[in-house]
Amino acid sequence: MIPILIALGGPVHAQSEAVLREALEGRKVTLKIAMPGAEAGVDLYPSDPQPLDHPAYASRLKDNGTAIRAGETAMVTKIRVKSKHIEFQLDGGGYGTFGDDVSSGVPVSSAPKTKREQNLEAELKREKDPVRKREISEELDDLRKEREREDARNRAEVADAEAAKENLENAEREVALLEKFLGR
Repeated sequence: MIPILIALGGPVHAQSEAVLREALEGRKVTLKIAMPGAEAGVDLYPSDPQPLDHPAYASRLKDNGTAIRAGETAMVTKIRVKSKHIEFQLDGGGYGTFGDDVSSGVPVSSAPKTKREQNLEAELKREKDPVRKREISEELDDLRKEREREDARNRAEVADAEAAKENLENAEREVALLEKFLGR
C-alpha cells in the first residue's frame, strides 16, 4: 500500500468520499515522483509554498526503498476522505495493507505471584512470633527473587522475539518491493 496524503487547510467539504472514489479508484496514474515503500507514503500540502517536505520524503525513500519509481504507472486502489486530508492509496496489496501484522511489539507480562507467596504474605500480617516472622520473610524474599528471575528470562525471550519479528517484517517488505519491481 502506497498512500499519498494531501493535507488541506480546513475540513474537506467540496467532494464526498463516494464521489472521489467513483471518479478515481481503479484509474491508472503516472507518478511524477518515486513512492517510498513505507506505510507513511508521501505527504503533500498543496496550499503551502513548499508542498513537499523534501527531507522527510528523502528519509522515507532511504529507510524503506522505492516501491514505485517516477514515470511508472500505478492504479488508485483506495481513497479515504478525512476531516483535514485525503488519502490516495496506489497499487494496494504490498506490505502494510490489511491483514499484515504491523503491530509494534511482542507482549510481555510479569510472572504472577504464586499462591504460596500470597498465603505467606497473609500469614506474615497475622504472625506475632518474631522468629517465625523472619522465617516467613526470608521465604517470601526467596519466592520474590525467583519471580524476578522468571521476569528477566521472559524479558530476554521477548527481546529475542521482537528482533526475529523485525527481521521477518523487513524480509516481507523486501519481498513486496521485489515483487512490485518484477511486476508480479
